Amino acid sequence: MENAGRFLKEAGAQGVKLEGGAEVAETVAKLVQAGIPVLGHLGMTPQSVHACGGYVKQARSADAQEKLISDAQALQDAGAFAIVLELIPSEAAAQVTQAVEIPTIGIGAGSGCDGQVLVVNDMLGMDERFAPKHSRQYARLHEIMRSAFESYAEDVRFGRFPED
Repeated sequence: MENAGRFLKEAGAQGVKLEGGAEVAETVAKLVQAGIPVLGHLGMTPQSVHACGGYVKQARSADAQEKLISDAQALQDAGAFAIVLELIPSEAAAQVTQAVEIPTIGIGAGSGCDGQVLVVNDMLGMDERFAPKHSRQYARLHEIMRSAFESYAEDVRFGRFPED
C-alpha cells in the first residue's frame, strides 16, 4: 500500500499494475478503497515469468481457462479498472472479455480483447535476434542503430570525435 501510494505521489503514476487473480483480489480491493487505481494482469505475468514456466502461452487447458475467467471476475469485483491478458489463447481472451464488464487489453492474446498493447522495442525492431511470435515489427531500427554505432566507433578510432 505504501509503495503504491509513493508511485502515485512521487513518480506521477496514474495507477499500479498487479499480476495475479483471485489470490491478489483482496490487495486490489484495499488499494482501490484507498483511491489507488489498479490494472490487473493475467496469463503470462512478466514479473513472475519463471514461476509460470517462462515466456510461453498460458491457460491452454479447459480448467486453466475456467480459472482465468474466475480470476478476471475476481479482479473486476475487487475494483480493477481493466485487465491485461498476456500470451493466452485467443478463444480464452474472447471468453474473458465477454465475462467481464471492464476493458481487457491483449498482448499475444488475439483480437477478441477490447484493446491491444505492443512492446515498443518489438514494434520498432530494435533487437535483430529476438522478435516474439505474437509481435509485429513495423520498422527495423536495429539496422539504423548498428549503422550509427559503427559510424560513431569509426569516428572515435580516427580522431574525428570528439572535436576540440
